[in-house]
Amino acid sequence: MTRRFRSTRKFDKQFKQLDSKTNKQAAKAIKLFISDPSHPSLRYKKIQGTSNFFEISVNMSIRIIIEVISEENDQINTLYIIGNHEEVFHPE
Repeated sequence: MTRRFRSTRKFDKQFKQLDSKTNKQAAKAIKLFISDPSHPSLRYKKIQGTSNFFEISVNMSIRIIIEVISEENDQINTLYIIGNHEEVFHPE
């Protein structure tokens, strides 16, 4: 199975709005997720009550929500939203 990665426009916009330190931490977490999604520091887990959404931790307050779907021989990982707990779990 081939893992593919993409992001939503909303994710891209939110990522660009992060402060410099958090931006670097998020970029590091994304690279780590691509190379080793089971790395313990990511705390990768399924979001309860969903079928295709997972979260990873950037730091103690910032999360990235990822939609994971399978298409034929591909697993498509979409970086969906990034922000603190309130922003990602209770968006406006």
